[in-house]
Amino acid sequence: MSSDHGVHESRHPTLKQYVIIAIFLFAITIVEFVIILPEDFRGQGWTIAPLAILSAIKFAAVIFFYMHLKFDNRMLTWVFLGGLALGFAVVLALVGLFASWTPSPRAFAEDHAKPCTLDHELGGCLEDRPKAAPEPVDPVDQPPSEEGRTEIDPEEPPAPGGLVEIGRQVFITGTGQGAATPCVTCHTVGGVPEAVGLLGPDLSHIGTEAATRQPGVSAEDYIAQSIRDPESFIAEGVDRATPGLMLTAITAGLADEDVDALVAFLMAQQ
Repeated sequence: MSSDHGVHESRHPTLKQYVIIAIFLFAITIVEFVIILPEDFRGQGWTIAPLAILSAIKFAAVIFFYMHLKFDNRMLTWVFLGGLALGFAVVLALVGLFASWTPSPRAFAEDHAKPCTLDHELGGCLEDRPKAAPEPVDPVDQPPSEEGRTEIDPEEPPAPGGLVEIGRQVFITGTGQGAATPCVTCHTVGGVPEAVGLLGPDLSHIGTEAATRQPGVSAEDYIAQSIRDPESFIAEGVDRATPGLMLTAITAGLADEDVDALVAFLMAQQ
């Protein structure tokens, strides 16, 4: 019995061999990182084969030596190899499926698709980045007005049409004097192609409906309250008006001028 045990122990790798195997596994891992880290290599089809082969080698080294499979019953070896083969077969089947079959988008998604140039550093689409506002022009540097043209007082508030347009931009981009989550993320507004959100209520006719939402509160005040403090009142019987969905923190970054512009824009949705 003791002699058999000694023979069995002698078949196991020595400490030196274990260290060599560990260095070998570390080297393979470094090679895998070299393949996947460069941005130009990510998503490339040619990276699949070397990564799969290196993974299989690491798998075999670990189970054969560190899990002592090499010194156990041969049937267990076939069990592990069978599982490895099955895993490879599933992966290859999925790769073949998605490489040869491209689903067609639904008509709604195709009609409302927007171009997206991915920004790998900051994330998101470059097209969704807010454009820098033009620098204000010093009135002193402005050229004299032409005869018959009325000069615009820089202190005069924008005309209602201009305020509505400012509110539209804040609604779409979430940026104005302040910044918040774009309203189009959750809400739909007819006639605004970007506003196709399906989480919050449809605001296509909020200018008319707002006056009926909260007794004793005007439409303008109701819309302003819904923007500044959306958690204070949840209208009943309104589709997708879910408590806790819109939080005060979502609109906390908006300036008073942004809220006024949003109110003007939403009041125009009759």
